[in-house]
Amino acid sequence: MPKKIDYIFLLKVLIIEVLTTVAAMFLFATILYFLEGGYQYSPLFATISLGIGTMAASLYAAKKVGQRGMLVGSIIGGVTFILITLLSLMASKDIFTVNTLFKLIIVMLLSLIGGVLGVNSKQNQKYI
Repeated sequence: MPKKIDYIFLLKVLIIEVLTTVAAMFLFATILYFLEGGYQYSPLFATISLGIGTMAASLYAAKKVGQRGMLVGSIIGGVTFILITLLSLMASKDIFTVNTLFKLIIVMLLSLIGGVLGVNSKQNQKYI
């Protein structure tokens, strides 16, 4: 019999990802505000903020699952990338740009790092 899906756990992961992404965006927006003219870097900072959010969500999820950190991180990063790509397709007519590839690399790399760090945290050191 397959395991039941824990919707509370998925909701916690989503909330952690969104709150961390918003906090990172706020921090980077404050930095850009004080730089006065560094607004050409805002897509870069938005992508890094998204990567930080996926890293935090992967870290939490992998810590709770306790194993297969790379799989957990890749699932969270992949789902996040697909959702962000679909939202950007609704907003603009460009299908894929260089920024899309950059988003994929940053989001997947940081979510994989978060998954590995979550599994190898002090709580789960038996898996090192």
